[in-house]
Amino acid sequence: MRMAALIAGLLLSSVALAQVSGTNPTQPPTASGSMPPAAALDSVQGNSMEYARADHTHAVRVQRTRVETSSDGTATWTFVRPIVLPAGRFPIIANMIESGGLPITVQVTGWTSTTDGTNTTFSSVTVQAQQARALPGLLLNLTALLNYVVFQNAGAGVKVHLWAADPTQ
Repeated sequence: MRMAALIAGLLLSSVALAQVSGTNPTQPPTASGSMPPAAALDSVQGNSMEYARADHTHAVRVQRTRVETSSDGTATWTFVRPIVLPAGRFPIIANMIESGGLPITVQVTGWTSTTDGTNTTFSSVTVQAQQARALPGLLLNLTALLNYVVFQNAGAGVKVHLWAADPTQ
């Protein structure tokens, strides 16, 4: 009899604790119906009583692709997911170049975007690659050297790996 009273007391205590904590031990947790949060720099423990589905995915804040420049050295990348930022801010574009030979520089030369005055939605970016040219074998006079432009040739066929990130600050 004493054991039965002890068990009944423990069960009542667990039910009271569950009511205070917002859980109900008689009902199993339900599957989450909302999108999982994007990956974050800092982790958060969370307090949801819903469980994650086995096939869920997390959005990333960084997109990446590999483009090849055309004969004029340009390439346009259309983002898989438009990047929305407060007006006046721009996505961060980083690149890494596949090249053997002369140095190459890549710079952003244009954006495709729309704005509502508060936010700007970026849908693509255009980059320009320029390849250094070799110095002439013979410099006949100082004027030729003074007017020499190192990055003048279009970087045609350059394979550029691009990353676009929403600014964090």
